[in-house]
Amino acid sequence: MQTTPLSEGIAIVGGGPAGLVAAIALARRGIQTTVFERDVHPDAAPRFNPDRSYTIDITGHGLRALRHLDVTPYFDARMLQFKGIQYQGRVVDDWPEQGWTGSRGDIVRSLMAPIAEQYQKYVDFAFSSRVTALDVEGGTLTSEQEDGPPVTRRFDLIIGADGAGSVVRQAMQQQVAGFTVESRSIPNYVTMIELDQVGDQLDKEYLQALSIRHFCVAGAVPGDDGPGSPRWFCAVGTKEAPDFATPAQARQYLAKVCPPILDLASDLSIAAFADRHSYHVGLSTTCSQLHGGKAVLLGDAAAPFPPIGQGVNAAMESATVLDTHIGALAGTDLTEAAASYSAAWKPESDAVTWISERVLFDNPLNTLRSTVTMALGVNVVGQAKSVHTSYAEVRENARKIGWLWK
Repeated sequence: MQTTPLSEGIAIVGGGPAGLVAAIALARRGIQTTVFERDVHPDAAPRFNPDRSYTIDITGHGLRALRHLDVTPYFDARMLQFKGIQYQGRVVDDWPEQGWTGSRGDIVRSLMAPIAEQYQKYVDFAFSSRVTALDVEGGTLTSEQEDGPPVTRRFDLIIGADGAGSVVRQAMQQQVAGFTVESRSIPNYVTMIELDQVGDQLDKEYLQALSIRHFCVAGAVPGDDGPGSPRWFCAVGTKEAPDFATPAQARQYLAKVCPPILDLASDLSIAAFADRHSYHVGLSTTCSQLHGGKAVLLGDAAAPFPPIGQGVNAAMESATVLDTHIGALAGTDLTEAAASYSAAWKPESDAVTWISERVLFDNPLNTLRSTVTMALGVNVVGQAKSVHTSYAEVRENARKIGWLWK
Protein backbone atom coordinates (compact mmCIF):
# COMPACT_ATOMS: atom_id res chain seq x y z
CA MET A 1 0.00 0.00 0.00
CA GLN A 2 1.35 3.42 -0.98
CA THR A 3 1.11 6.06 1.76
CA THR A 4 1.58 9.79 1.26
CA PRO A 5 2.51 11.38 4.62
CA LEU A 6 2.07 15.02 3.61
CA SER A 7 -1.33 16.71 3.61
CA GLU A 8 -2.92 17.18 0.18
CA GLY A 9 -5.48 19.90 0.89
CA ILE A 10 -9.16 18.96 0.85
CA ALA A 11 -10.74 15.70 -0.29
CA ILE A 12 -14.29 15.65 -1.63
CA VAL A 13 -15.88 12.21 -1.61
CA GLY A 14 -18.60 12.22 -4.27
CA GLY A 15 -18.71 13.99 -7.62
CA GLY A 16 -22.42 14.79 -7.66
CA PRO A 17 -24.01 18.26 -7.45
CA ALA A 18 -22.96 18.95 -3.83
CA GLY A 19 -19.39 17.79 -4.36
CA LEU A 20 -18.94 19.74 -7.59
CA VAL A 21 -20.40 22.93 -6.13
CA ALA A 22 -17.97 22.59 -3.22
CA ALA A 23 -15.06 22.05 -5.63
CA ILE A 24 -15.93 25.14 -7.69
CA ALA A 25 -16.52 27.32 -4.63
CA LEU A 26 -13.20 26.35 -3.07
CA ALA A 27 -11.37 26.72 -6.39
CA ARG A 28 -12.60 30.30 -6.53
CA ARG A 29 -10.72 30.81 -3.27
CA GLY A 30 -7.60 29.20 -4.72
CA ILE A 31 -8.03 26.06 -2.59
CA GLN A 32 -6.92 22.74 -4.07
CA THR A 33 -9.33 19.79 -3.87
CA THR A 34 -9.36 16.17 -4.98
CA VAL A 35 -12.75 14.73 -5.94
CA PHE A 36 -13.20 10.96 -5.52
CA GLU A 37 -16.08 9.63 -7.61
CA ARG A 38 -16.97 5.94 -7.87
CA ASP A 39 -18.59 6.31 -11.31
CA VAL A 40 -16.99 7.11 -14.65
CA HIS A 41 -16.52 10.62 -15.99
CA PRO A 42 -19.95 12.22 -16.64
CA ASP A 43 -19.19 12.55 -20.36
CA ALA A 44 -18.84 8.75 -20.53
CA ALA A 45 -21.96 8.05 -18.46
CA PRO A 46 -25.58 7.84 -19.68
CA ARG A 47 -27.35 11.18 -19.58
CA PHE A 48 -30.17 9.70 -17.50
CA ASN A 49 -31.49 6.42 -16.16
CA PRO A 50 -35.07 5.70 -17.36
CA ASP A 51 -35.75 3.84 -14.11
CA ARG A 52 -34.89 6.91 -12.03
CA SER A 53 -35.25 9.85 -14.40
CA TYR A 54 -36.95 12.18 -11.98
CA THR A 55 -37.14 15.64 -13.50
CA ILE A 56 -35.24 17.91 -11.12
CA ASP A 57 -36.10 21.57 -10.92
CA ILE A 58 -33.37 23.99 -9.86
CA THR A 59 -35.04 26.90 -8.12
CA GLY A 60 -34.65 29.01 -4.97
CA HIS A 61 -31.96 27.41 -2.82
CA GLY A 62 -30.22 25.85 -5.81
CA LEU A 63 -30.44 29.13 -7.72
CA ARG A 64 -28.84 30.90 -4.77
CA ALA A 65 -25.99 28.37 -4.83
CA LEU A 66 -25.40 28.79 -8.58
CA ARG A 67 -25.40 32.55 -8.25
CA HIS A 68 -22.83 32.17 -5.46
CA LEU A 69 -20.60 30.44 -8.03
CA ASP A 70 -21.53 32.73 -10.96
CA VAL A 71 -22.28 29.70 -13.18
CA THR A 72 -25.91 30.28 -14.21
CA PRO A 73 -24.97 30.74 -17.93
CA TYR A 74 -23.77 27.12 -18.03
CA PHE A 75 -27.24 25.99 -16.91
CA ASP A 76 -28.94 28.28 -19.43
CA ALA A 77 -27.02 26.50 -22.18
CA ARG A 78 -27.56 22.90 -21.02
CA MET A 79 -30.87 22.73 -19.15
CA LEU A 80 -34.51 23.49 -19.89
CA GLN A 81 -35.91 26.75 -18.57
CA PHE A 82 -38.34 26.33 -15.66
CA LYS A 83 -41.36 28.61 -15.24
CA GLY A 84 -43.50 26.80 -12.67
CA ILE A 85 -46.16 24.12 -12.37
CA GLN A 86 -49.20 23.56 -14.56
CA TYR A 87 -52.36 21.52 -14.07
CA GLN A 88 -54.62 20.90 -17.06
CA GLY A 89 -52.86 23.64 -19.00
CA ARG A 90 -53.33 26.22 -16.23
CA VAL A 91 -50.43 27.68 -14.25
CA VAL A 92 -50.99 26.82 -10.59
CA ASP A 93 -47.54 27.79 -9.30
CA ASP A 94 -45.58 30.50 -11.09
CA TRP A 95 -41.79 30.70 -10.82
CA PRO A 96 -40.76 34.25 -11.81
CA GLU A 97 -36.98 33.98 -11.36
CA GLN A 98 -34.27 31.97 -13.12
CA GLY A 99 -34.81 28.23 -12.94
CA TRP A 100 -34.07 25.06 -14.85
CA THR A 101 -35.16 21.44 -15.19
CA GLY A 102 -33.20 18.39 -16.22
CA SER A 103 -31.82 15.11 -15.02
CA ARG A 104 -29.09 14.64 -12.43
CA GLY A 105 -26.72 13.92 -15.29
CA ASP A 106 -27.56 17.28 -16.89
CA ILE A 107 -26.82 19.06 -13.61
CA VAL A 108 -23.48 17.30 -13.20
CA ARG A 109 -22.48 18.12 -16.78
CA SER A 110 -23.46 21.75 -16.26
CA LEU A 111 -21.17 21.93 -13.21
CA MET A 112 -18.30 20.08 -14.88
CA ALA A 113 -18.19 22.67 -17.68
CA PRO A 114 -16.93 25.64 -15.59
CA ILE A 115 -14.38 23.38 -13.90
CA ALA A 116 -13.02 22.36 -17.30
CA GLU A 117 -12.96 25.95 -18.56
CA GLN A 118 -11.80 27.85 -15.48
CA TYR A 119 -10.68 25.74 -12.53
CA GLN A 120 -8.76 22.71 -13.81
CA LYS A 121 -5.59 23.60 -11.94
CA TYR A 122 -7.46 23.61 -8.60
CA VAL A 123 -9.59 20.46 -8.98
CA ASP A 124 -8.18 16.95 -9.41
CA PHE A 125 -10.56 14.10 -10.22
CA ALA A 126 -10.28 10.42 -9.37
CA PHE A 127 -13.09 8.82 -11.38
CA SER A 128 -13.98 5.12 -11.03
CA SER A 129 -12.43 5.44 -7.58
CA ARG A 130 -14.03 3.74 -4.60
CA VAL A 131 -13.24 5.01 -1.10
CA THR A 132 -12.70 1.94 1.07
CA ALA A 133 -11.40 3.32 4.38
CA LEU A 134 -11.28 6.58 6.31
CA ASP A 135 -9.52 7.72 9.47
CA VAL A 136 -11.73 10.63 10.44
CA GLU A 137 -9.47 11.94 13.19
CA GLY A 138 -6.27 11.62 11.19
CA GLY A 139 -7.76 12.81 7.90
CA THR A 140 -6.53 9.82 5.90
CA LEU A 141 -8.48 8.29 3.05
CA THR A 142 -7.88 5.04 1.18
CA SER A 143 -9.23 4.63 -2.33
CA GLU A 144 -9.14 1.88 -4.93
CA GLN A 145 -9.33 1.95 -8.70
CA GLU A 146 -9.80 -0.94 -11.10
CA ASP A 147 -6.33 -0.57 -12.61
CA GLY A 148 -4.22 -0.01 -9.51
CA PRO A 149 -3.49 -0.89 -5.87
CA PRO A 150 -5.15 0.86 -2.92
CA VAL A 151 -3.71 4.29 -2.17
CA THR A 152 -3.86 6.08 1.18
CA ARG A 153 -3.59 9.87 1.32
CA ARG A 154 -3.93 12.44 4.07
CA PHE A 155 -6.02 15.61 3.86
CA ASP A 156 -6.68 18.66 6.03
CA LEU A 157 -10.43 18.10 5.56
CA ILE A 158 -12.57 15.31 4.10
CA ILE A 159 -15.89 16.50 2.68
CA GLY A 160 -18.53 13.78 2.47
CA ALA A 161 -20.74 14.52 -0.53
CA ASP A 162 -21.35 10.87 -1.33
CA GLY A 163 -25.11 10.61 -1.03
CA ALA A 164 -27.56 8.77 1.16
CA GLY A 165 -25.30 5.73 1.61
CA SER A 166 -22.33 7.90 2.56
CA VAL A 167 -19.14 6.04 3.53
CA VAL A 168 -17.94 9.24 5.19
CA ARG A 169 -21.02 9.33 7.43
CA GLN A 170 -20.56 5.65 8.28
CA ALA A 171 -16.95 6.29 9.29
CA MET A 172 -17.98 9.24 11.45
CA GLN A 173 -20.63 7.12 13.14
CA GLN A 174 -18.02 4.49 13.98
CA GLN A 175 -15.18 6.79 14.97
CA VAL A 176 -16.54 10.08 16.37
CA ALA A 177 -17.65 10.04 20.01
CA GLY A 178 -21.22 11.26 20.42
CA PHE A 179 -21.99 11.18 16.68
CA THR A 180 -25.36 9.47 16.25
CA VAL A 181 -27.65 8.81 13.31
CA GLU A 182 -31.44 8.46 13.41
CA SER A 183 -33.27 6.92 10.45
CA ARG A 184 -36.98 7.02 9.70
CA SER A 185 -39.23 5.64 6.99
CA ILE A 186 -42.56 6.65 5.48
CA PRO A 187 -44.49 4.61 2.88
CA ASN A 188 -43.56 6.59 -0.24
CA TYR A 189 -42.70 4.72 -3.46
CA VAL A 190 -42.07 6.06 -6.96
CA THR A 191 -42.26 4.24 -10.29
CA MET A 192 -41.21 6.04 -13.46
CA ILE A 193 -42.98 5.98 -16.80
CA GLU A 194 -41.69 7.63 -19.96
CA LEU A 195 -44.27 9.79 -21.74
CA ASP A 196 -43.23 9.20 -25.33
CA GLN A 197 -46.41 10.54 -27.00
CA VAL A 198 -46.41 14.09 -25.61
CA GLY A 199 -45.84 16.01 -28.83
CA ASP A 200 -47.06 19.55 -28.18
CA GLN A 201 -49.65 18.57 -25.56
CA LEU A 202 -47.49 19.73 -22.62
CA ASP A 203 -45.29 22.79 -22.11
CA LYS A 204 -41.69 21.68 -21.46
CA GLU A 205 -40.98 24.78 -19.36
CA TYR A 206 -43.37 23.63 -16.62
CA LEU A 207 -43.64 20.62 -14.38
CA GLN A 208 -47.02 19.04 -15.05
CA ALA A 209 -49.28 17.91 -12.20
CA LEU A 210 -51.24 15.21 -14.03
CA SER A 211 -53.30 14.33 -10.96
CA ILE A 212 -54.21 16.23 -7.80
CA ARG A 213 -55.43 13.37 -5.65
CA HIS A 214 -52.56 11.06 -6.59
CA PHE A 215 -48.90 12.02 -6.90
CA CYS A 216 -48.30 11.94 -10.65
CA VAL A 217 -45.88 14.68 -11.69
CA ALA A 218 -44.38 14.84 -15.18
CA GLY A 219 -41.43 16.84 -16.39
CA ALA A 220 -39.10 17.15 -19.34
CA VAL A 221 -35.34 16.64 -19.44
CA PRO A 222 -32.95 17.46 -22.29
CA GLY A 223 -32.71 14.61 -24.77
CA ASP A 224 -29.61 13.27 -26.47
CA ASP A 225 -29.45 16.36 -28.67
CA GLY A 226 -29.85 18.76 -25.75
CA PRO A 227 -32.68 21.07 -24.60
CA GLY A 228 -34.15 21.25 -28.10
CA SER A 229 -35.16 17.57 -28.04
CA PRO A 230 -36.76 17.01 -24.63
CA ARG A 231 -37.86 13.66 -23.25
CA TRP A 232 -40.73 13.41 -20.80
CA PHE A 233 -40.97 11.26 -17.67
CA CYS A 234 -43.67 10.99 -15.03
CA ALA A 235 -43.12 9.97 -11.42
CA VAL A 236 -46.06 7.90 -10.15
CA GLY A 237 -46.16 7.96 -6.37
CA THR A 238 -47.78 5.27 -4.24
CA LYS A 239 -47.85 4.23 -0.58
CA GLU A 240 -46.66 0.74 -1.45
CA ALA A 241 -44.72 -0.75 -4.35
CA PRO A 242 -47.13 -1.70 -7.15
CA ASP A 243 -46.99 -5.21 -8.63
CA PHE A 244 -48.39 -5.70 -12.11
CA ALA A 245 -48.65 -9.18 -13.64
CA THR A 246 -49.32 -7.80 -17.13
CA PRO A 247 -49.22 -4.49 -19.04
CA ALA A 248 -53.03 -4.66 -19.09
CA GLN A 249 -53.08 -4.47 -15.29
CA ALA A 250 -50.75 -1.47 -15.38
CA ARG A 251 -53.05 0.21 -17.91
CA GLN A 252 -56.08 -0.42 -15.69
CA TYR A 253 -54.24 1.07 -12.72
CA LEU A 254 -53.23 4.20 -14.64
CA ALA A 255 -56.78 4.60 -15.94
CA LYS A 256 -57.93 4.70 -12.32
CA VAL A 257 -55.32 7.00 -10.76
CA CYS A 258 -54.20 9.21 -13.67
CA PRO A 259 -56.03 8.84 -17.00
CA PRO A 260 -54.02 11.58 -18.78
CA ILE A 261 -50.98 9.30 -18.78
CA LEU A 262 -52.75 6.94 -21.20
CA ASP A 263 -52.86 9.69 -23.83
CA LEU A 264 -49.19 10.54 -23.33
CA ALA A 265 -47.55 7.10 -23.19
CA SER A 266 -47.33 4.39 -25.85
CA ASP A 267 -48.18 0.74 -25.32
CA LEU A 268 -44.44 0.03 -25.22
CA SER A 269 -43.90 2.62 -22.49
CA ILE A 270 -46.79 1.23 -20.42
CA ALA A 271 -45.35 -2.27 -20.76
CA ALA A 272 -41.98 -0.97 -19.51
CA PHE A 273 -43.77 0.71 -16.59
CA ALA A 274 -45.42 -2.60 -15.68
CA ASP A 275 -41.98 -4.26 -15.39
CA ARG A 276 -40.13 -1.32 -13.83
CA HIS A 277 -38.65 -1.44 -10.36
CA SER A 278 -40.42 0.80 -7.85
CA TYR A 279 -38.10 2.76 -5.55
CA HIS A 280 -38.77 3.37 -1.88
CA VAL A 281 -38.11 7.11 -1.57
CA GLY A 282 -39.57 7.59 1.91
CA LEU A 283 -36.32 7.22 3.85
CA SER A 284 -34.76 9.98 5.91
CA THR A 285 -31.65 10.21 8.07
CA THR A 286 -30.79 12.81 10.69
CA CYS A 287 -27.29 13.18 12.15
CA SER A 288 -26.59 14.62 15.59
CA GLN A 289 -24.00 16.89 13.96
CA LEU A 290 -22.56 17.38 10.50
CA HIS A 291 -18.86 17.37 11.36
CA GLY A 292 -16.43 15.30 13.39
CA GLY A 293 -12.66 15.08 13.43
CA LYS A 294 -11.46 16.18 9.99
CA ALA A 295 -14.69 15.25 8.23
CA VAL A 296 -17.84 17.18 7.32
CA LEU A 297 -21.05 16.19 5.51
CA LEU A 298 -22.95 17.86 2.67
CA GLY A 299 -26.25 17.22 0.92
CA ASP A 300 -27.72 13.73 1.14
CA ALA A 301 -24.66 12.50 3.03
CA ALA A 302 -25.68 14.88 5.82
CA ALA A 303 -29.46 14.53 5.62
CA PRO A 304 -31.20 12.41 2.97
CA PHE A 305 -34.95 13.03 2.99
CA PRO A 306 -38.04 12.06 0.96
CA PRO A 307 -38.27 14.00 -2.32
CA ILE A 308 -40.18 17.27 -2.35
CA GLY A 309 -38.11 18.92 -5.07
CA GLN A 310 -35.43 20.14 -2.67
CA GLY A 311 -32.82 17.35 -2.59
CA VAL A 312 -30.39 18.76 -5.15
CA ASN A 313 -31.26 22.36 -4.29
CA ALA A 314 -30.51 21.86 -0.60
CA ALA A 315 -27.39 19.84 -1.39
CA MET A 316 -25.90 22.59 -3.54
CA GLU A 317 -26.76 25.26 -1.00
CA SER A 318 -25.13 23.25 1.80
CA ALA A 319 -21.87 23.29 -0.19
CA THR A 320 -21.95 27.07 -0.52
CA VAL A 321 -22.67 27.47 3.20
CA LEU A 322 -19.57 25.40 3.99
CA ASP A 323 -17.57 27.51 1.53
CA THR A 324 -18.78 30.71 3.21
CA HIS A 325 -17.64 29.50 6.62
CA ILE A 326 -14.28 28.39 5.24
CA GLY A 327 -13.85 31.85 3.75
CA ALA A 328 -14.93 33.61 6.92
CA LEU A 329 -12.45 31.62 9.02
CA ALA A 330 -9.56 31.76 6.56
CA GLY A 331 -6.22 31.15 8.24
CA THR A 332 -7.70 28.96 10.97
CA ASP A 333 -7.96 25.19 11.24
CA LEU A 334 -10.47 23.92 8.68
CA THR A 335 -12.19 21.88 11.38
CA GLU A 336 -13.29 25.14 12.98
CA ALA A 337 -14.98 26.13 9.73
CA ALA A 338 -16.59 22.68 9.57
CA ALA A 339 -17.98 23.09 13.09
CA SER A 340 -19.26 26.59 12.26
CA TYR A 341 -20.93 25.26 9.10
CA SER A 342 -22.55 22.43 11.06
CA ALA A 343 -24.07 24.87 13.55
CA ALA A 344 -25.47 26.98 10.71
CA TRP A 345 -26.70 24.29 8.31
CA LYS A 346 -28.03 21.57 10.62
CA PRO A 347 -31.17 23.59 11.56
CA GLU A 348 -31.83 23.98 7.83
CA SER A 349 -31.36 20.30 7.00
CA ASP A 350 -33.54 19.34 9.98
CA ALA A 351 -36.26 21.70 8.79
CA VAL A 352 -36.43 20.43 5.21
CA THR A 353 -36.42 16.85 6.53
CA TRP A 354 -39.35 17.72 8.82
CA ILE A 355 -41.31 19.15 5.89
CA SER A 356 -40.56 16.23 3.58
CA GLU A 357 -41.69 13.61 6.08
CA ARG A 358 -45.18 15.11 6.01
CA VAL A 359 -45.67 14.80 2.26
CA LEU A 360 -47.30 11.38 1.97
CA PHE A 361 -48.15 9.79 -1.37
CA ASP A 362 -51.62 8.35 -1.97
CA ASN A 363 -52.73 9.55 1.48
CA PRO A 364 -56.01 11.37 2.28
CA LEU A 365 -54.35 13.35 5.10
CA ASN A 366 -51.78 14.76 2.71
CA THR A 367 -54.51 15.77 0.25
CA LEU A 368 -56.42 17.48 3.07
CA ARG A 369 -53.28 19.14 4.37
CA SER A 370 -52.36 20.51 0.96
CA THR A 371 -55.91 21.70 0.21
CA VAL A 372 -56.45 23.44 3.56
CA THR A 373 -53.01 25.02 3.83
CA MET A 374 -53.12 26.35 0.28
CA ALA A 375 -56.59 27.79 0.98
CA LEU A 376 -55.03 29.58 3.95
CA GLY A 377 -52.36 30.99 1.67
CA VAL A 378 -49.59 28.79 3.04
CA ASN A 379 -48.15 26.56 0.31
CA VAL A 380 -45.47 24.97 2.46
CA VAL A 381 -43.74 22.97 -0.27
CA GLY A 382 -43.97 25.99 -2.58
CA GLN A 383 -42.44 28.25 0.07
CA ALA A 384 -39.52 25.84 0.36
CA LYS A 385 -38.54 26.89 -3.17
CA SER A 386 -38.08 30.53 -2.18
CA VAL A 387 -34.76 32.27 -2.80
CA HIS A 388 -35.36 34.51 0.19
CA THR A 389 -36.85 32.19 2.82
CA SER A 390 -34.87 29.66 4.83
CA TYR A 391 -36.12 26.13 5.37
CA ALA A 392 -36.32 26.84 9.11
CA GLU A 393 -38.65 29.77 8.43
CA VAL A 394 -40.85 27.62 6.20
CA ARG A 395 -41.14 25.01 8.95
CA GLU A 396 -42.14 27.64 11.50
CA ASN A 397 -44.82 28.95 9.13
CA ALA A 398 -46.16 25.40 8.78
CA ARG A 399 -46.18 24.83 12.54
CA LYS A 400 -48.33 27.92 13.05
CA ILE A 401 -51.14 26.19 11.16
CA GLY A 402 -51.46 23.71 14.02
CA TRP A 403 -52.53 20.07 13.92
CA LEU A 404 -52.30 19.70 10.14
CA TRP A 405 -48.52 19.79 10.21
CA LYS A 406 -47.85 17.97 13.46
